[in-house]
Amino acid sequence: MNNTCPSCGVLYNVADKDVGRRLKCKKCGTRLTVTETGLTIDDSPPRDTDPSGADLDDAPAARRRKPPVLDPLALLAAVGGVPGVLFGAGIIVVLFFTSLRLLSVPSDERAAEYTKKVALAEQIELRELLNAVAPDKRDPAELEGDKRKEYEDKKKKIEDRYFWKKKIADEDKRATEIGNRRTKVFEGYGTMFGFVLLAFGCLGFLRTQDALLMRIVAGVILTAMVLGLFRLAIGAGAGFGAAVNLG
Repeated sequence: MNNTCPSCGVLYNVADKDVGRRLKCKKCGTRLTVTETGLTIDDSPPRDTDPSGADLDDAPAARRRKPPVLDPLALLAAVGGVPGVLFGAGIIVVLFFTSLRLLSVPSDERAAEYTKKVALAEQIELRELLNAVAPDKRDPAELEGDKRKEYEDKKKKIEDRYFWKKKIADEDKRATEIGNRRTKVFEGYGTMFGFVLLAFGCLGFLRTQDALLMRIVAGVILTAMVLGLFRLAIGAGAGFGAAVNLG
């Protein structure tokens, strides 16, 4: 493709996409047309000529596409409106605090198992001590004389060493249990807040004209929540009544 002015030889940046464009040479003023073979002299009337007289490189660049404007209302409608936001936030909050409660149980068990592990390690060491002092004996009560004295001295050292290990393990267990009990209060309030959000979301879906399936799901969840609260109320009332009778 010819990309030079036929009259003066000025070089232009010509591409297939410019075919049909008219312009005026910036050096000699010749009117030019971009054809499939390149730049040619334009003999047609000058009404369609580029009045700027600029070459293709100097032509104004194509307008950039404006980024799409984020419409909060459209985004809110895409997730189901305010009821959808409340419903989703309630589910997330309930799942988060429920998972915290489930994770607190293994921590209690782990602390309790470590206490048992320390006690078991002490028993194993005492049994190995008996085997080392008197391999033919199975009960320390059967030891006599020097062997019994040797066994008792070494046993006391082992018990003194494990005394602090067992004490530290027991304190860690109690601290873990107390911390988890305090955390359960926070988890309870968080779960309750999540259920409140979920309830408002369900009520919002029931009041709208959304899909029938979504309204059915919201109604089922809301009914289950009401029944759960009713069951808790009955259990709390029964416990209070029993306490009064015992009193």
